[in-house]
Amino acid sequence: MSAWQTAPRSAEEVRAAVEDVLARGELRTQESLLARLLEWLDLDLGRAGDGLTEIVPWILLVVLLAALTALVLRAWQTFRAPHLAEAQAARAVTQDARGRARELARAGRAARAAGDLRAALRLELEALFLFLGGRGDLELNPARTQRELLRRSTRAVRERLQPLVRAFEPKEFGRAPVEPADLERLEAELAPLERDAEQR
Repeated sequence: MSAWQTAPRSAEEVRAAVEDVLARGELRTQESLLARLLEWLDLDLGRAGDGLTEIVPWILLVVLLAALTALVLRAWQTFRAPHLAEAQAARAVTQDARGRARELARAGRAARAAGDLRAALRLELEALFLFLGGRGDLELNPARTQRELLRRSTRAVRERLQPLVRAFEPKEFGRAPVEPADLERLEAELAPLERDAEQR
């Protein structure tokens, strides 16, 4: 028989034994670091008696929200940075295309005035494609032919320019003579695009 069975204990002895068991470390619940910090702040400020114990949790909440806001803003900036760089690069290409197209159109008019109609046709046709590419109506890619560029253009541009390209292709490469009417037709296509580019 054990000692518990042989000798009856008084209520005080049983209470003391239970308190001894409950006081052991293995039965205590582990508090989180935040709970300990709040408890420490509450006790410390409570002793000071200055009434800040009710404000401290709000201050901590504001600090936490500010930190979270800063993290979200940083993540948003990190996410947007590549997209902004792409947009700026596309804008630069577009502006370069418009500037180059204006130069080619001027050079084409100068070639026409000098009597070199074939050079004028080539320059003005290239200017037309650059203006349209700068406007986003077709893809800017110097490695592609005019026909390939038209295939990748909007339907409206394709329908408008395919007859023009078919008519001018043999003239551009010397298989047919270039007439002043050809350049007038081409310059009529260029004029609104030049005006639009100057307004941007």
